[in-house]
Amino acid sequence: MRASSASTAARRAAVLLAAASILSACGTGPGASSGDGKSLRVQIPAGPMADRMQQVGKDFEKANPGTKVTFESVDSNSSRGPNVALLSSTATPDIGYLQRSTGVWSALLKRKQLTQIDDVWNAAGLAHKYAKSQTDYYTTNGHHYGVLYEELLIAPIYYNKAAFAKAGIPDPADHQVASVTEFESMVAKVKAAGYEGLGVGGSSPYDLGHTLDALLPTAVSKSDYQAMLTNFKPGSPTHVRYTDPGFAKVLRTIQDWQKKGIFQKGMLGMDTTQAQALFTSGKLAMLQGGNYSHADLKAAKPSFDMGWFLLPPLTKSRTTPFDAFNGDTFVIPAKAGNPGLAKKFLKFFMTDKYQVSVVAASGSLPVFTSIQPSSLSNLGDLVQQQFELSKSVGLVNIWDSTVPSTLGQAFAVPVLQKLVSGKLTPQQAAQQFQTQLEKLQSGKVSGATD
Repeated sequence: MRASSASTAARRAAVLLAAASILSACGTGPGASSGDGKSLRVQIPAGPMADRMQQVGKDFEKANPGTKVTFESVDSNSSRGPNVALLSSTATPDIGYLQRSTGVWSALLKRKQLTQIDDVWNAAGLAHKYAKSQTDYYTTNGHHYGVLYEELLIAPIYYNKAAFAKAGIPDPADHQVASVTEFESMVAKVKAAGYEGLGVGGSSPYDLGHTLDALLPTAVSKSDYQAMLTNFKPGSPTHVRYTDPGFAKVLRTIQDWQKKGIFQKGMLGMDTTQAQALFTSGKLAMLQGGNYSHADLKAAKPSFDMGWFLLPPLTKSRTTPFDAFNGDTFVIPAKAGNPGLAKKFLKFFMTDKYQVSVVAASGSLPVFTSIQPSSLSNLGDLVQQQFELSKSVGLVNIWDSTVPSTLGQAFAVPVLQKLVSGKLTPQQAAQQFQTQLEKLQSGKVSGATD
């Protein structure tokens, strides 16, 4: 108990220190918001969006004379858990950032630490601007506690065009690969040409989960996939099981790819940043990423042109769709000093204007259905291609970030890491997923009402 308490205190201290890393539009940083109705502290994810948000702060200050907006960055690892301590404390910013699927959301809701923002939704018309599935995802017992501001396309595979040319591999037609056999043949050819195969950040808290996410929609029927997104809830139909052949095939494929050398050497010891560096250095022929990683890859100025494709389907004649992550969320903590000003800021930000000039300009996809593709030239050519192809091959909600974190990402990735390292067979891993599902359905594990 004492060790656990010390660990919790250390994490909390780390979060508060991280919050002191300020990206200011103006204002004085943590503590500036004291309920005066004028000072606003806004937490934002570290990365490309941070710079773009500076202009939003300036625009808001201009539209509301006398206000001061301060932005505080939070990194991805902190946002996945430790940030919950800050967002439920009296030192909380007025607007917090979290990823909807990581357990932070459900923990804050359970503790009544989030402000209801139905008025923000009504004023911004969000129920009409989001897709129905997104509106449903952000509706809890008829109310709203957060706003989704961007969408991410998960797991396109970026490739080195020079490596493919050297290996005699043509660019994949329509960004699709017909089968696992064809994909494995492509890897064999680039390895024979002197490159490593498919880069995945095996030590990261999400990247192996994205491999599963990319393969799962074509391994099971469409109706079974939809069932998997909701059957964790008590009372849901239980005929779809994780020990069924389709899910087991996904696990077997991932383990096979490790055994066959499809992944880069040392994959389990590399995070996504290290895998990206291996790719941009020219040593790795392919890299699993997302629309969100394109900007970082370009910024590294690789000496080769890039292309992209989707992983092959696991069922013959199926077309691989895009996985869509809908989780990047702004919330107003219950202990925020200036909740009224925070609501005013969210109404100001959640507009078509900033969907284009901030979200799209940062390399992410706008989440509003009202945004037309013709207005998104600032995404970059490859991401624009991904966005356009998603209109024809379709989008599915990403599995590991739609189900609760106690079954999805936080639970799944450690199981996949054991699977890849040979500590679990596909059958054993499948049974662990099924057991966890049954615990959720019975209410023995939290997250059943996420």
